[in-house]
Amino acid sequence: MHVDILLVELAAGTFPWHLPALTELGVHQGSPARLLAVIERQRPAVAVMNAEQLERLLDFPALPLTDLSHLEQVLFITAQPGDWQLAERAAAQLNCCVQGFTNALGDWRDLASVKIEHQRWRERALGHPDVSSVALHGQTLFAVPHLCKAAWVEDHLDATEAALDRQFSSERLVEAVRLNDRLGHAALLSMLNGLDHCGLLPAPLNDVAQGLAHGGIAPAHRPLIARWLDVLQEQGLLCREGTRLQPTLDANTWSDEALEGIWTQLTLDWARNTGGSGTLDYARDNARQLPALMRGDCAAVHLLFPEGRTERAAALYRESLAAQYQHRAVAQWVGAWAARQSTGVPLRVLEVGAGTGSTTQAVLPALADTAVDYLCTDVSRYFSEQAAERLRDWPWVRHGVFDIDRPALAQGYRSQSWDLIIAGGVLNAARDTERSLATLLALLKPGGWLVFSEPTQEEFWVMASQAFMLNQADDERQLSSTTFLNLTQWQTALARSGFQGNRSLPAAGHPLSRLGHRVFVAQVPTRRLSRAALAAHLEEPALNLELPDQLPDDHTLALWARLPETCP
Repeated sequence: MHVDILLVELAAGTFPWHLPALTELGVHQGSPARLLAVIERQRPAVAVMNAEQLERLLDFPALPLTDLSHLEQVLFITAQPGDWQLAERAAAQLNCCVQGFTNALGDWRDLASVKIEHQRWRERALGHPDVSSVALHGQTLFAVPHLCKAAWVEDHLDATEAALDRQFSSERLVEAVRLNDRLGHAALLSMLNGLDHCGLLPAPLNDVAQGLAHGGIAPAHRPLIARWLDVLQEQGLLCREGTRLQPTLDANTWSDEALEGIWTQLTLDWARNTGGSGTLDYARDNARQLPALMRGDCAAVHLLFPEGRTERAAALYRESLAAQYQHRAVAQWVGAWAARQSTGVPLRVLEVGAGTGSTTQAVLPALADTAVDYLCTDVSRYFSEQAAERLRDWPWVRHGVFDIDRPALAQGYRSQSWDLIIAGGVLNAARDTERSLATLLALLKPGGWLVFSEPTQEEFWVMASQAFMLNQADDERQLSSTTFLNLTQWQTALARSGFQGNRSLPAAGHPLSRLGHRVFVAQVPTRRLSRAALAAHLEEPALNLELPDQLPDDHTLALWARLPETCP
């Protein structure tokens, strides 16, 4: 878009103004000081420039000191129909008439008329009973739907549970729970050992933060170690004696030598039950390095990904019977869901936080006979590229990057574009769980499903390993310093975010239920406002419609404006 084009229109009489002396700044792309110098020297009554030049002038500190009394009118050119705010700001600062023009709508338009037209669209959108708030950016209207009342939904979990019961022997499951208890106890003893090596036994009771600082604990890890002290008291391994916390066991119980024996035997028994030892190798290495982890002398990520390799992390998310149960549950449910669909177009499935691909590799065979557009994503491009290599036998799978802590629109993901979202053990890493759930809900079509697996209770061995890597939560976990939301908190978060039918597996009474590893399924209400329904209400087919979970901020709008037309 060139200023010259507008000048030709003006000369042809398209716009009914008599223009006195005019300075056209379209060729002056230098600093604001240079632009201002040109206006001062030529003293025009009218200045024509582009929106970027005008913004730079308005932000220039010397502008209030410049005599612009000769300036009667400023005309500026923009690619953004929503830049009437810029015109209003400029009119106030320059004390003259400011008018903007755009051809982003297919022909040259005065932004004042665009503003009126946009206001009409806003009012019409807000007139829909299911719209709570509206924003316009260019030709895109963002409308946030009201949340629908919760209702019962058929989630088909009973059929999934029956199928899984035929795949696992109760004896192996019971033994898996016993091994998990032993793993937790070994981790607790290792915590005592780590505290002792840092000079923190007996442990501080009154001024815990100061005591941890004196013990050399890294500031980022002090909330975690303070949580250790609470857990060790709850488990009866520390007790109050005056102003200190004293161990209740003899020190020989958690000495270096004793722990080596405990971890060695546990590793052998674990391998007999699961067929592998990757999880125990990882947990034991963390236990050995706890003093260095606590002080920040060792990076926890290097223990999970030694030399950048992913084999250990892959074992961690695949090996245990609880993990196997979760993956098969997700795969079983997804396969049955796909078989029930009768759409004439490919089903769109988005997996977020795919990581090492443990859930992905379980799910893809269940979709092998289904017409599906499957996008496998992770927050890390490194993991996304690793997944593409690992899943090369599934060439129809696409790969990308998605961050559950960022607005979906800012990442190029359109609202109401997916039939199903899968998330295997990633939502516990979200800074704000409800915010991330709301983001995922907006990505799903009305009637779409979210299926995800998550721990729902503290795992002591995780507190002594992966917890050193997790970000500080901004949701209710911050109040209790816990690593994971519990079952009730998950159900509440899903309901508040707008999902319905938030049951989970395994059911009460199942041997694995005591471990707290759960698979949830939840649905977006079918009566949630859809893009098609809003378009019919507006009767404005020229508008692009987005129905996010909240109105985008200026930064998100700026990113959205630069995104290509083809979104993931």
